[in-house]
Amino acid sequence: MHAASHRRCAALAIKSTLRALRVTSTGIKLLLDGINLSGERLCDRELLTFGDSTLAASGTVRYVPDKYFDVNGIATLVHHRGVTTLPGSPPDLEAGQAVLFIHDAGVNGNSFGDVMDLLVEENSPFSVDLPGHGRSGSLDSLPTVEEMAAHIESLILPWGLKSLVIVGEGLGAAIGVELAGNQALPVASLICVGEVGPSVSLEAEIEELTKITTGKARRQFDTTGFAPEPDEKIMRKAFSHWVTTDPRATLGARKAQAGWNGRVNLGKVSCRTVVVVGGHTPEDRKACSLSFASQIGSSEIVTIESADRRSPQEVPSDFCAVITETITQSSENR
Repeated sequence: MHAASHRRCAALAIKSTLRALRVTSTGIKLLLDGINLSGERLCDRELLTFGDSTLAASGTVRYVPDKYFDVNGIATLVHHRGVTTLPGSPPDLEAGQAVLFIHDAGVNGNSFGDVMDLLVEENSPFSVDLPGHGRSGSLDSLPTVEEMAAHIESLILPWGLKSLVIVGEGLGAAIGVELAGNQALPVASLICVGEVGPSVSLEAEIEELTKITTGKARRQFDTTGFAPEPDEKIMRKAFSHWVTTDPRATLGARKAQAGWNGRVNLGKVSCRTVVVVGGHTPEDRKACSLSFASQIGSSEIVTIESADRRSPQEVPSDFCAVITETITQSSENR
């Protein structure tokens, strides 16, 4: 491609991104830095198009449909794959199994993007940006995990899904537990990854976030939870998912999760539950996951040896294999 074409493609990508997203000055800088890093190969990067079919048709950028829904007065962003639908209409989730991804505190629904790209071949994956996170509305997180679950129920119930597999990471797994226990949605299986459960201690993180939000400490990107010597591309993506959420929302979300840890009744979960741990996960953190699984009646542990506790980002193909196997077994047991 000629240099002029590269520049035109770059300009279109920037314009489309900024039109779809009210980014902060930091976000603009990250976008521009990422473009500058590519030089003459700019258009070979995986740039999000936010539903711009003109860019998607070029084959040089990834077509990622996003949709906003008003949920109890909060603009809630849904990321999905496959064909697009009219504004206000739910995404098309007819192909295979509908799979809902719920992210951890302090990131956004795109943290599962690589897994969703793999899963879309035979199924219908979608994720949400929780209130206060990513590009969804509200400056603050919802105050309890139960309210987060109710928010998702209000979003999805009108869609009339017949079956749903939920994949949750950290806080998202806690929300998944509530959704499965409430039984308002047709949850066939629940897959949990990351740090979740009554024995997970969040005090140190809450203390650090409190210092950050009160100006007593600088915000630092958390590089823990990855297997040794992670690929630079993995870390760049993880950073881009983390930087979109204000630490005040992250603090509120972690406080909500800590409160939930003290009152949750895991016995109310009756659907098949898979708890994913990593081969590189420290023993004390792995013990928390094992304890969590032991309190759920129909649960099993799956270990991804090459990962730590962030396997959806570290090894998306391996994590996708866990999901497809879970879908297969759930279908056989219906």
